[in-house]
Amino acid sequence: MKKQIFQVLMLLFLINSIFSSCKKSFDDPVSKIDEKFPENDASLVVMPGSGSFSSSVNGRNEEKYNTFYGAQVQIGNGHVRSWINITHSGRPLAIGLEMTGGALTNLPEDPNDHMAATWHLKLHQKAHAVTPFDHIMLNWNVMGHEPPPIYGLPHFDMHFYKVGMNEVMNMSDPVKFNLLPPPGYIPAAYLFTGGVPMMGSHWVDLMSPELLPPADPNYAAFTHTMIYGSYDGEVIFVEPMITRAFLQSGATVHKWYRQPMHFDPSNTYYPQRYNIWKAEKNGRHYVALDEMMMR
Repeated sequence: MKKQIFQVLMLLFLINSIFSSCKKSFDDPVSKIDEKFPENDASLVVMPGSGSFSSSVNGRNEEKYNTFYGAQVQIGNGHVRSWINITHSGRPLAIGLEMTGGALTNLPEDPNDHMAATWHLKLHQKAHAVTPFDHIMLNWNVMGHEPPPIYGLPHFDMHFYKVGMNEVMNMSDPVKFNLLPPPGYIPAAYLFTGGVPMMGSHWVDLMSPELLPPADPNYAAFTHTMIYGSYDGEVIFVEPMITRAFLQSGATVHKWYRQPMHFDPSNTYYPQRYNIWKAEKNGRHYVALDEMMMR
């Protein structure tokens, strides 16, 4: 009798274990993928608070605009896509990317597998006509990068490229990495730090809080900054660099960044500010470049 009771208890234990395992696989947020963005989305990207998108012409704002989205891609347990706001009169107000909440979870954990942690985001064709940008390349750095005491935190690189994807993926020539743009094409007090294959050479802002002396009252640990990039003597990207922790915090930032004296190509709209925020209504994270000016 005791043997039969023991066998029944064991059977019940096994059934309960199987049920619990199956339930976890369905309920565990680590394995759940966010829903895709809707197709043919006509919704507007709206910045919260006093940082509302503006058009810096004649000192007036143009409030009526449409948002045009690029194709979405899956990242982690979420999705990301590019977007651009363009006024009804044809002026760009802002360009950026939109991430669902799950995009910050279940990301690649191998710091040496760069391809798995790289996503190319196409822009809507309308963006090409009114900005210098070709596409956005999003990179995830699970262990940060050099120098570790400063940038050794999990963070995203968000490269707004002026050159095509194929050209970026073929960047490997050490001579071209070290061929710098002429004076005036990179803002003052930006420091050249060398090249990265399939990315380009990077310039860091020496006035960014994390690069100030620790005794400086404006010093702060790295959370976000603006990087410039070059290759073969040309400026090829601007790059908001943001820690995952800062994105997860839901904090809002509107930060003007320093501009060069010269621009190439010219006769198109360039941004002057980067913005970070989370929309409480849909739980999505946004990074935007705005305050567009014709150069």
